[in-house]
Amino acid sequence: MDPGCGGGRGKGRGKGRGRGRGQGRGAVAGRIACKVTAREYAAYFMHDRNPPTNSTFTYGNRLYQEWVVDQYSKVEGQRLRWVCFNQTTLRADQYKGMVDAMQQDEANNTNFGRMVVLLPTFVGSPRHMNQLYQDSMALVRKFGKPDLFITMTCNPNWPEILHELSPGEEANDRPDLTSRVFNMKFNALLKDLLQNGVLGIAVADIHVIEWQKRGLSHDHILIILCSQDKSRDNIDYDRIVCAELPDKSTHLELYNIVTSRMLHGPCGALHPSCPCMVNGACSKGYPKNFQPQTEDSTGSYPIY
Repeated sequence: MDPGCGGGRGKGRGKGRGRGRGQGRGAVAGRIACKVTAREYAAYFMHDRNPPTNSTFTYGNRLYQEWVVDQYSKVEGQRLRWVCFNQTTLRADQYKGMVDAMQQDEANNTNFGRMVVLLPTFVGSPRHMNQLYQDSMALVRKFGKPDLFITMTCNPNWPEILHELSPGEEANDRPDLTSRVFNMKFNALLKDLLQNGVLGIAVADIHVIEWQKRGLSHDHILIILCSQDKSRDNIDYDRIVCAELPDKSTHLELYNIVTSRMLHGPCGALHPSCPCMVNGACSKGYPKNFQPQTEDSTGSYPIY
């Protein structure tokens, strides 16, 4: 987990903007770095060490989470200060937005302070978000609209997470652990989807990683397939999507996964206190009517 990273990321297959950032600090000409950044310092202490006494921070439970937030704020503050004090290096004087506003007298000039321009590489800045949006729209303009919308959520009961927890710890106490495991599984999923083509040959993809209120990672993936693998009828939809419960007698493991992780509710009149209930009805439209077969709804999602 990188305490200096956050927000979403859009990416098109192929050129991979921003890759290959070069060698680490102090690695030039074989020299060893004598200084570390705040991000590197925090990342070091967020790893389990042997013996455990070298990993004091990770055993703090809620205090550890507070420490992670403090370190993130420190890293973010340092990056903002660097941008603020290096506006000449960034040639910020070429941005004429404030000058134009003052000339047009659109507001009281005394309300204008010192303009600080954030780079598009600063995660979460307006220019960064706008650049991701423009990149995504460029992919759609070239390859067409997305064919698949796939979501993935971190499961705190994954064996890889439970095996690494110390006695008395919960997954919520180790955001670094859940983030690392999620990242490895997410990369494995992308490899199956984009390189192995399990759902068809992908020509472009966009994904964004978010964090739920309970602190677990959640990912949205949009994939554009090549022309011969696009879904055009109900048979193609059924080849990729299954909206039925697996047979318990023949696929017990899959049945347990679906019933424990992929069912909505229970909600409705018998459970009015469910979070999805609004004005006496489920805001997500459940329960759905039984659908004997898949139907293609024009201009919308297929009805399974």
